[in-house]
Amino acid sequence: MIKEKDRIIIEKTEKIAQLVRNYVNEIDTLSETENFTIDMIEKIWGKLDESTKDIYEEIGREIIEQIDERKMIRLKKANTRRKG
Repeated sequence: MIKEKDRIIIEKTEKIAQLVRNYVNEIDTLSETENFTIDMIEKIWGKLDESTKDIYEEIGREIIEQIDERKMIRLKKANTRRKG
């Protein structure tokens, strides 16, 4: 029912993987400095959280855009006829 679902999965998985790589690398770099504090870790973690939320929102929007509406309408009509 969702068109291009494989493309969505691949693209969004890679985006999230890149965010995780960036997060780990940023924490690793930070760990070598005097600024390696819980506050800084939480700040960087917060950036990761916001970025992943943005991607999850993209996923939701793209899935809704890719749903085959005609099929949904046919299914709804079929279900309505059975009830009536």
